[in-house]
Amino acid sequence: MKKNVLALSIATAVVGFAGSAHAIQTLGTAATATQLAFGDTGIGHMLLVPYFTTQNGNATLLSLVNTDTVNGKAVKVRFRGAKNSDDVFDFQVFLSPGDVWTANVSQNSAGKSFLTTEDNSCTRPKSVNREFITDRVSGKVDKNGETLEGYVEIFNMADIVKDSLVYNVIKHKNGKAPCWDSAVPAELAAWNKLSNDLAAEADYALLGLVNPTTGLMGNWTIMNVPKALSWSGSATAIQAVKADGTLGTGNVVYFPQTNNPVAAANVALFTADPVLNTPAAAVAAAMYDLPDMSTPYLNGAATPSKQAEDLAKSIATTHVINEFWTDDGIMANTDWVFSMPTRRYAVAMDYKNDKALQNTANVLHFDTNKNVVKNGDALCVNDPSATIWGREEETEVASNEDVISPGTPAEKKAFCGEVSILTFGEEATSSKSAVLSAKLALSGVDSSKYQNGWADLATPGATGVGLPIIGGAFASAYNQAVDQGTSGNFSVTWGHRFIRP
Repeated sequence: MKKNVLALSIATAVVGFAGSAHAIQTLGTAATATQLAFGDTGIGHMLLVPYFTTQNGNATLLSLVNTDTVNGKAVKVRFRGAKNSDDVFDFQVFLSPGDVWTANVSQNSAGKSFLTTEDNSCTRPKSVNREFITDRVSGKVDKNGETLEGYVEIFNMADIVKDSLVYNVIKHKNGKAPCWDSAVPAELAAWNKLSNDLAAEADYALLGLVNPTTGLMGNWTIMNVPKALSWSGSATAIQAVKADGTLGTGNVVYFPQTNNPVAAANVALFTADPVLNTPAAAVAAAMYDLPDMSTPYLNGAATPSKQAEDLAKSIATTHVINEFWTDDGIMANTDWVFSMPTRRYAVAMDYKNDKALQNTANVLHFDTNKNVVKNGDALCVNDPSATIWGREEETEVASNEDVISPGTPAEKKAFCGEVSILTFGEEATSSKSAVLSAKLALSGVDSSKYQNGWADLATPGATGVGLPIIGGAFASAYNQAVDQGTSGNFSVTWGHRFIRP
């Protein structure tokens, strides 16, 4: 099995909805999980990668691990844009027990992100070595550029049980899974059935798809080979748990990876995304749009909005705390990444009508009447405030006149975009961030009084219960004392620290 992603980079319910065209399946056994929780073990039913970028020589490396050595996993992978969480690339990966899937995302000659993998795990479609897609991006912006930054959501749609038809197709034999080329007619037929919308529970059971368990683990690395810099971290894990806090199973939420339409009357049953479930927004949902992270995964008649709210609560924070370097002596700079992967299910940009769309059932964290405003072609959250500390107990409250892009200083917004980059240092007012060269959702902090220190960013949210945020600090520096011919560049990554409500 070829997994050399580094070389690639360097080279370039019953929730039963009666009458729906697609039922969320329990396959005879109801999901046992009743809530979603932050997975402090780093292993879960769902994963969130806080940031990917292919800007200015950066490439992003991903690895996805099935730590379950008994069951296979049918996994949805979706890349979303940094500004408005637009779907720019999604597909399915089928992991056999103990399997690892890896990929590299870099920028191609057309100025788009492009995914490359030499992995032998099964995917739908057959090949995912493709450039990112701009069909869901507003025509008023640089569509290609919108694919260069964002975040990744990953979730287990279903377990695949041993010795089932689909299991035998995805299980590696001599280092490769047969899937599309299986020589066993019944197994190939079962694999091909996954392109159809199967509404009957028995149909999925016959294929081997059962209630999803935990077991997914992921890692990410952002690498800039020309600058000899890299940053890495682990994906944030979300677990589906029972009322007593122990791990549970979810509903089977498998949808075919096709462009067939979802019946308009049923879209709101499957997603809280206001762009998809608001008829006036005129974005018709296709099967590949589903599932998303609001698709009901838990036991009982939970709605997509309720699930989205529970997911947001699991990662909500009232304070984000971390360090920064801007020391002139080592040419240091720091970017903070704030990813808000559940915001799309509360507020979203309606390109057709050029306005913010509010999911009125999700106003706990993001509310257009309190803390979210439209700013150009992006939505901005305007309630965070920062207190900056030096290393010797000095402190000040950061000015609200910080420069924001998109936007103007007078608008005093803190987070514009779903993945907002806060850059420290002299380049804080430039058109790209100091470390990651971020451009899509950029803000700056004047930390010139303290070249090195830490900051506390208060994030109260619309109702004081915090904002759902993941991310970290990315720092770079240069050691001028190294031997000639040796790179003096170095980089570090610090995960954010959070105060939970």
